[in-house]
Amino acid sequence: MNDTSMYQRRWQRDAHQALGEFLATDDLPAVTWTIAISGALVADIDSLTSTPDEQRAAFEAWARHLDAKVIPERTSSSGAIRLYAQFSWQDDRVRGAIRCSIYPPLVEEQS
Repeated sequence: MNDTSMYQRRWQRDAHQALGEFLATDDLPAVTWTIAISGALVADIDSLTSTPDEQRAAFEAWARHLDAKVIPERTSSSGAIRLYAQFSWQDDRVRGAIRCSIYPPLVEEQS
C-alpha cells in the first residue's frame, strides 16, 4: 500500500462523513451524490424524474444549504441550461460541486 492510496482513502472517508451530515437534513431534495477518488463530493440534480422547475429549486436549495459559490448559468447550443456551484465544508476539508443540466423539451413533448 502506498502513501497515495492512504491519502485517497482518507479523503474519501472525510467526504463520506460530510455526506452523512448533509443527508441528516430532512428538508432538502434528494440528489445523486458521487465521492471522487480525490474525496470531492459531486451532487447531480436528477433530470429524469424532475421538472425543470423542480431541478432548479433543488439546485438552489442545496447551493443555499452548502453556502456554495454559484457560477453563472450557461446555455449549450442544444438549448440545455447548465447550472454549477462549488462548495467547501469544514474549512476546505471536503470540497465539491453541485451540477444540474436542464434539457429543453423533446419535440414530441412540445406538441
